[in-house]
Amino acid sequence: MNISFTLRSVNTLLTTIIVLHFVLFTSSATAQDLHFTQFNAAPTSINPGYAGAAEQARAVSLYRSQWANLPQAYTGFHFAYDRPLFNQNGGIGVLVSHEEAGAGALRSSRIAFQYAYEFKVGPRTYVRPALQAGLVSKSVNLSELTFMDQLIRQDASTTLEDGIMSGKQYTDLGTGVLMVSRGFWLGASADHLNRPNSSLSNNYIERLDVRFSAHGGGRIPLLRGPRAKSAKDVVVAFNYTKQGNIDQFDIGTYYDLDFMTLGVWYRGIPLLQKAADESIDVDALSFIFGFGTNVWHIGYSYDITLSKLGTMSSGGSHELSLKYMWDVARKHTQSKSPPCVQY
Repeated sequence: MNISFTLRSVNTLLTTIIVLHFVLFTSSATAQDLHFTQFNAAPTSINPGYAGAAEQARAVSLYRSQWANLPQAYTGFHFAYDRPLFNQNGGIGVLVSHEEAGAGALRSSRIAFQYAYEFKVGPRTYVRPALQAGLVSKSVNLSELTFMDQLIRQDASTTLEDGIMSGKQYTDLGTGVLMVSRGFWLGASADHLNRPNSSLSNNYIERLDVRFSAHGGGRIPLLRGPRAKSAKDVVVAFNYTKQGNIDQFDIGTYYDLDFMTLGVWYRGIPLLQKAADESIDVDALSFIFGFGTNVWHIGYSYDITLSKLGTMSSGGSHELSLKYMWDVARKHTQSKSPPCVQY
């Protein structure tokens, strides 16, 4: 039998292998949600307890292009809106996210609604338990994939493979709690509590592992008063995430001014564990730059890949954030410290 492989056939086959790895063969122990470097710009994405904590209405969008030099790279878009309730006893929020892998062949979209209740436990110290409920739509564009049987059959237009659904929907539940005080914040959250089946195969069940997160930080004022031309703070923050057998630790610091933010983040757990290939578990070093006012903020971050994949091969990861905030409360209370860095 004469089999000819064109460049397009090879590229589409590689795309198919990458996509099917996530659609069919990714076990629950290795499946992991897309991670944003600038999650502090949209903190409700990691904990619904942040909903309404800023004491203003907040609209944030995040766009991420991961490993830009690789073929069929991953992209993600995230939109978050939250605001305090009129009685100042909590907040509500909504999340909309969309992720694509393999030139859009594999897509996942989610909309989630959040509610946080706030109660005071000490002088300017508040605890905010919260709930989250959402709907996820997952799909794969089979026309963008090429299976081996199509190549063998002289680039046939359809495949003989069966058992793959083009799309499905499922509910997704989460919860979280946040403590906010004058100079620090500390929170924990759990997503995918109902462990939904996210597989697009009729013959395979892939239940999402619960994603646990512990996060917090502190804000240290450096300069205040009439002699200061602008407020200057140093912010130290961290986020630990575990999903199945995969965990991740982010720690970073910002130099935060009223009009500009400079930050650096490190991702990895080099001293406590090794990566899957037994190498030192170092993932990325991220640099963040942001500027704006009390109303709007723009942020950009670039991740330098430190793992064996390398920045030259992966191209690193780019991320852009846009934030807009405005007053909505009917009455004002004593202001709490910002529960995250503003950039």
